[in-house]
Amino acid sequence: MATTTVLSQPALLINSVDYSDQCTSAVVTINFEQLEATSFADGSRKYTAGLGNHEVTCTLMLAYGSSEVEENLASLVGTTTSVVVYATDSTTAGTDNPEYTFTGMYLASITPINGALGALQPIDLSFAGGTYVRSTTP
Repeated sequence: MATTTVLSQPALLINSVDYSDQCTSAVVTINFEQLEATSFADGSRKYTAGLGNHEVTCTLMLAYGSSEVEENLASLVGTTTSVVVYATDSTTAGTDNPEYTFTGMYLASITPINGALGALQPIDLSFAGGTYVRSTTP
């Protein structure tokens, strides 16, 4: 019987810093370029996986100050870093809480000021590339 899990509180770590309490959304996309491997002997097209082109996008609530979101992210722009996402708020992998660990993801840009009077400031991040490992082992 199929089951559905509501993603209510995923855990998000960027550069080993836990941002779960400031994250409002997270999307993990595992993608490999599609390379054609069809030969003259084939009766239909065949494909194989090419280079990985993974992406993690997330929205955080922006905060300023020592060791806060803005300061931490400012040092990561234009560099590669690690991103780890868990399906639930636990940072212990399991069959019901897969861990996706990305190494060498590139952060191209940030928007350090994105606000309106009386509103919380969100910051949208997009990490790209790198390698990934999916784990369900604690």
